[in-house]
Amino acid sequence: MPFDNGGSSGNSSISPTTNKSVMPFNNVTTIQDVLDGRKNIKDIYPGTRGNWNWGKGDSDVSKSYREEGGDYKRVERDSDIMSNMADGVAREHQEWRVKVPGGSKSFVSFNLAQKYIRENSIPFKYISRAAQNSNEESDRVSIISDSINRVFMVDSINSNKGVKETGSAFCVARNLFVTCAHVVESYNKALIPEDTSNFGSNSILRLVQGDRYYTAKIIGFNLEQDLAILESNVPSDPFNINGDVILGEDVIIIGSPHGYENNVSTGTVGGLDRKIYQYEGAPDYMFIDASVFPGNSGGPVIRVRDGDVVGMITLIVGSDGNYGLNAALPSSYIKNFINKYLV
Repeated sequence: MPFDNGGSSGNSSISPTTNKSVMPFNNVTTIQDVLDGRKNIKDIYPGTRGNWNWGKGDSDVSKSYREEGGDYKRVERDSDIMSNMADGVAREHQEWRVKVPGGSKSFVSFNLAQKYIRENSIPFKYISRAAQNSNEESDRVSIISDSINRVFMVDSINSNKGVKETGSAFCVARNLFVTCAHVVESYNKALIPEDTSNFGSNSILRLVQGDRYYTAKIIGFNLEQDLAILESNVPSDPFNINGDVILGEDVIIIGSPHGYENNVSTGTVGGLDRKIYQYEGAPDYMFIDASVFPGNSGGPVIRVRDGDVVGMITLIVGSDGNYGLNAALPSSYIKNFINKYLV
């Protein structure tokens, strides 16, 4: 390892090898032997590595430990190194648990745990994460960069009312984008009119991404569930829509709060199967604790571990500017809604 030991030209040089840094090639114990428990660190370095003797000076009449070649506490240092390396291996470990009668079963991946609960007809809510990969942060960045070009800001201008609504939409199939119905045209969910044939007909719609604007039109909606599907000739890859979500799962939100398009926030699924409205046909929601503001409506809730969409931001639960508890429509409603529009 390079260090400043005053090389021939006054520059740093490389440490010369010593007889202690030359490893024999017979009966070599590897680091993996220690990590796997095949060798004990004390078996590798038997003995005390040093001895007790007189001190350095004539006036020093007490005994002191004399280090031989820097071997003092070598066993302890190497034990710490091995322990830290073992901890690093553990951090790469992934563990999922499924509740079963009398306890739980552990699995090394989510897919194996999911397969087990399907084969044994176990409710999905009985699966939980016990450990996760340390690479999650890099995965999160990769998922955001892959997802952000599939999300658009929605401008909806109602010419009759003279108002403009702003929200978000995301790609679910070629040229098809899902958003909230109230982004297309505001309405009262508790007082949905019987005749909805003219819903959105007076709205001028466009999808916005950077300096690009794409004309869009509404081709379907479900006011009870606050869903709308837009058609626009936009080159975009669709998201995978997945209905499985776990309480406590890490998620990413992409939307256009206050008209600032493609803003990213992160959070956790804090609640499932929450009832907010009591009217007939009202859906159950999931709660997200991410930073969400007006303009995020219609934005996808993206699961960190695989990049799938598990919901859509629909409303902020609160009043007087109190933010922090947000309701998202679970992706199971989205999948059922868009199926009729997929060719």
